[in-house]
Amino acid sequence: MTVAIIVDDEELAIQRLSMLLAETGEIDVCRTFLNPAEAYEYVVSHPVDIVFLDIYMPEISGMNFCSLLLELHPHIGVVFVTGYNDYAVEAFELSALDYLKKPVTEQRLAKTLDKIRKKQIAASLDLHRPNTEARTANDTPEKTHPKTAALTEKEIKVLRLMTKGLSNKEIADQLNIAAETVKWHLKNAYRKLNVSNRVQALQRVKELHIFEE
Repeated sequence: MTVAIIVDDEELAIQRLSMLLAETGEIDVCRTFLNPAEAYEYVVSHPVDIVFLDIYMPEISGMNFCSLLLELHPHIGVVFVTGYNDYAVEAFELSALDYLKKPVTEQRLAKTLDKIRKKQIAASLDLHRPNTEARTANDTPEKTHPKTAALTEKEIKVLRLMTKGLSNKEIADQLNIAAETVKWHLKNAYRKLNVSNRVQALQRVKELHIFEE
Protein backbone atom coordinates (compact mmCIF):
# COMPACT_ATOMS: atom_id res chain seq x y z
CA MET A 1 0.00 0.00 0.00
CA THR A 2 1.16 3.53 -0.75
CA VAL A 3 2.46 5.32 2.34
CA ALA A 4 1.46 8.97 2.66
CA ILE A 5 1.49 11.89 5.07
CA ILE A 6 -0.71 15.00 5.13
CA VAL A 7 0.71 18.43 5.96
CA ASP A 8 -1.89 21.14 6.53
CA ASP A 9 -2.40 23.79 9.20
CA GLU A 10 -6.17 23.18 9.21
CA GLU A 11 -7.27 20.25 11.37
CA LEU A 12 -10.66 19.90 9.64
CA ALA A 13 -9.00 19.71 6.22
CA ILE A 14 -6.70 16.96 7.48
CA GLN A 15 -9.63 15.00 8.90
CA ARG A 16 -11.65 15.19 5.69
CA LEU A 17 -8.77 14.20 3.42
CA SER A 18 -7.72 11.39 5.77
CA MET A 19 -11.25 9.99 5.64
CA LEU A 20 -11.40 10.16 1.84
CA LEU A 21 -8.02 8.48 1.46
CA ALA A 22 -8.91 5.74 3.96
CA GLU A 23 -12.06 4.95 1.99
CA THR A 24 -10.03 4.31 -1.18
CA GLY A 25 -8.18 1.39 0.40
CA GLU A 26 -5.08 2.36 -1.58
CA ILE A 27 -3.40 4.96 0.62
CA ASP A 28 -2.03 4.42 4.13
CA VAL A 29 -1.93 7.81 5.83
CA CYS A 30 0.71 6.96 8.43
CA ARG A 31 0.97 10.46 9.95
CA THR A 32 -0.61 13.89 9.70
CA PHE A 33 1.08 17.18 10.58
CA LEU A 34 -0.07 20.69 11.38
CA ASN A 35 3.57 21.79 11.59
CA PRO A 36 5.74 21.47 8.44
CA ALA A 37 8.94 21.35 10.51
CA GLU A 38 7.76 18.17 12.22
CA ALA A 39 6.72 16.73 8.87
CA TYR A 40 10.18 17.41 7.43
CA GLU A 41 11.90 15.66 10.34
CA TYR A 42 9.60 12.68 9.85
CA VAL A 43 10.37 12.39 6.13
CA VAL A 44 14.10 12.57 6.88
CA SER A 45 13.97 9.30 8.81
CA HIS A 46 10.89 7.47 7.51
CA PRO A 47 9.99 6.15 4.05
CA VAL A 48 7.12 8.11 2.54
CA ASP A 49 5.74 7.72 -0.99
CA ILE A 50 3.31 10.64 -1.20
CA VAL A 51 2.96 13.96 0.63
CA PHE A 52 -0.40 15.75 0.50
CA LEU A 53 0.64 19.34 1.10
CA ASP A 54 -1.22 22.57 1.77
CA ILE A 55 0.19 25.67 0.05
CA TYR A 56 -0.72 28.38 2.56
CA MET A 57 1.03 27.66 5.86
CA PRO A 58 2.32 30.26 8.34
CA GLU A 59 5.85 28.94 8.86
CA ILE A 60 6.86 28.20 5.26
CA SER A 61 4.95 28.22 1.98
CA GLY A 62 3.96 24.89 0.51
CA MET A 63 5.94 25.72 -2.63
CA ASN A 64 9.20 26.17 -0.74
CA PHE A 65 8.45 23.15 1.44
CA CYS A 66 7.93 21.08 -1.71
CA SER A 67 11.39 22.12 -2.93
CA LEU A 68 12.89 21.00 0.38
CA LEU A 69 11.17 17.62 0.14
CA LEU A 70 12.35 17.05 -3.43
CA GLU A 71 15.91 17.99 -2.47
CA LEU A 72 15.72 15.40 0.28
CA HIS A 73 13.98 12.67 -1.75
CA PRO A 74 13.75 13.51 -5.48
CA HIS A 75 11.36 10.62 -6.17
CA ILE A 76 8.78 11.51 -3.53
CA GLY A 77 5.34 12.41 -4.87
CA VAL A 78 3.88 15.76 -3.82
CA VAL A 79 0.16 16.49 -4.18
CA PHE A 80 -0.81 20.08 -3.38
CA VAL A 81 -4.14 20.57 -1.63
CA THR A 82 -5.36 24.17 -1.47
CA GLY A 83 -8.42 26.36 -1.54
CA TYR A 84 -6.98 28.46 -4.39
CA ASN A 85 -6.10 27.90 -8.03
CA ASP A 86 -3.50 30.69 -8.10
CA TYR A 87 -0.45 28.46 -7.86
CA ALA A 88 -1.41 25.55 -10.15
CA VAL A 89 1.14 26.39 -12.85
CA GLU A 90 3.93 26.98 -10.34
CA ALA A 91 3.07 23.70 -8.61
CA PHE A 92 3.56 21.67 -11.78
CA GLU A 93 6.76 23.57 -12.55
CA LEU A 94 8.03 22.13 -9.25
CA SER A 95 7.21 18.65 -10.59
CA ALA A 96 4.22 18.21 -8.30
CA LEU A 97 2.29 15.03 -8.97
CA ASP A 98 -1.10 16.74 -8.78
CA TYR A 99 -2.98 19.81 -7.55
CA LEU A 100 -6.24 19.35 -5.63
CA LYS A 101 -8.63 22.18 -4.82
CA LYS A 102 -10.48 22.17 -1.50
CA PRO A 103 -12.96 20.81 -0.75
CA VAL A 104 -11.59 17.62 -2.30
CA THR A 105 -14.21 15.39 -3.91
CA GLU A 106 -14.12 11.61 -4.35
CA GLN A 107 -14.29 12.00 -8.13
CA ARG A 108 -11.32 14.38 -8.28
CA LEU A 109 -9.32 12.30 -5.81
CA ALA A 110 -9.82 9.25 -8.04
CA LYS A 111 -7.87 11.04 -10.79
CA THR A 112 -5.06 11.75 -8.33
CA LEU A 113 -4.94 8.07 -7.35
CA ASP A 114 -4.63 7.16 -11.02
CA LYS A 115 -1.60 9.48 -11.31
CA ILE A 116 -0.08 7.90 -8.20
CA ARG A 117 -0.48 4.41 -9.67
CA LYS A 118 1.16 5.49 -12.93
CA LYS A 119 4.05 7.08 -11.01
CA GLN A 120 4.62 3.85 -9.09
CA ILE A 121 4.60 1.79 -12.28
CA ALA A 122 7.15 4.14 -13.85
CA ALA A 123 9.32 3.97 -10.71
CA SER A 124 9.19 0.18 -10.78
CA LEU A 125 10.36 0.14 -14.38
CA ASP A 126 13.22 2.52 -13.55
CA LEU A 127 14.49 0.12 -10.88
CA HIS A 128 15.14 -2.48 -13.57
CA ARG A 129 17.04 -0.17 -15.89
CA PRO A 130 20.85 -0.32 -15.66
CA ASN A 131 22.46 2.91 -14.52
CA THR A 132 25.19 3.58 -17.07
CA GLU A 133 25.65 7.29 -16.42
CA ALA A 134 28.87 8.28 -14.68
CA ARG A 135 28.61 10.46 -11.61
CA THR A 136 29.79 14.01 -12.10
CA ALA A 137 31.68 16.15 -9.61
CA ASN A 138 28.41 17.92 -8.74
CA ASP A 139 26.82 14.58 -7.78
CA THR A 140 29.42 13.86 -5.13
CA PRO A 141 28.01 14.39 -1.63
CA GLU A 142 29.81 16.94 0.47
CA LYS A 143 32.06 15.37 3.11
CA THR A 144 30.67 15.83 6.58
CA HIS A 145 32.16 15.96 10.03
CA PRO A 146 30.98 13.24 12.45
CA LYS A 147 29.33 15.88 14.64
CA THR A 148 27.13 17.00 11.70
CA ALA A 149 25.57 13.58 11.15
CA ALA A 150 22.12 14.88 12.14
CA LEU A 151 22.34 17.75 9.63
CA THR A 152 21.15 17.36 6.06
CA GLU A 153 23.54 17.99 3.18
CA LYS A 154 21.80 21.28 2.32
CA GLU A 155 21.91 22.45 5.96
CA ILE A 156 25.66 21.82 6.00
CA LYS A 157 26.12 23.81 2.78
CA VAL A 158 24.12 26.72 4.20
CA LEU A 159 26.12 26.66 7.44
CA ARG A 160 29.40 26.57 5.55
CA LEU A 161 28.46 29.66 3.54
CA MET A 162 27.24 31.36 6.71
CA THR A 163 30.67 30.86 8.31
CA LYS A 164 32.16 32.68 5.31
CA GLY A 165 30.14 35.77 6.24
CA LEU A 166 27.45 35.54 3.56
CA SER A 167 24.00 36.97 4.27
CA ASN A 168 20.86 34.88 3.83
CA LYS A 169 20.22 36.55 0.46
CA GLU A 170 23.79 35.88 -0.70
CA ILE A 171 23.52 32.25 0.42
CA ALA A 172 20.21 31.95 -1.44
CA ASP A 173 21.75 33.38 -4.61
CA GLN A 174 24.76 31.07 -4.43
CA LEU A 175 22.68 27.94 -3.84
CA ASN A 176 19.93 29.05 -6.24
CA ILE A 177 17.19 28.71 -3.62
CA ALA A 178 14.75 31.15 -2.00
CA ALA A 179 15.83 33.28 0.96
CA GLU A 180 12.90 31.80 2.89
CA THR A 181 14.37 28.34 2.27
CA VAL A 182 17.73 29.49 3.64
CA LYS A 183 15.99 30.67 6.81
CA TRP A 184 14.28 27.29 7.06
CA HIS A 185 17.57 25.38 6.75
CA LEU A 186 19.23 27.64 9.32
CA LYS A 187 16.35 27.23 11.75
CA ASN A 188 16.66 23.44 11.55
CA ALA A 189 20.46 23.61 11.83
CA TYR A 190 20.26 25.88 14.88
CA ARG A 191 17.92 23.42 16.59
CA LYS A 192 20.20 20.48 15.87
CA LEU A 193 23.24 22.40 17.10
CA ASN A 194 21.26 23.53 20.18
CA VAL A 195 21.71 27.24 19.44
CA SER A 196 19.20 30.03 18.82
CA ASN A 197 20.90 32.53 16.51
CA ARG A 198 23.65 33.10 13.94
CA VAL A 199 26.26 34.26 16.45
CA GLN A 200 25.76 31.20 18.65
CA ALA A 201 25.83 28.95 15.57
CA LEU A 202 29.15 30.43 14.42
CA GLN A 203 30.57 29.88 17.89
CA ARG A 204 29.29 26.28 18.02
CA VAL A 205 30.72 25.49 14.58
CA LYS A 206 34.07 26.86 15.75
CA GLU A 207 33.95 24.92 19.03
CA LEU A 208 33.18 21.66 17.25
CA HIS A 209 35.76 22.30 14.48
CA ILE A 210 33.05 21.17 12.06
CA PHE A 211 34.54 22.54 8.86
CA GLU A 212 38.18 22.07 9.73
CA GLU A 213 39.97 19.46 7.64
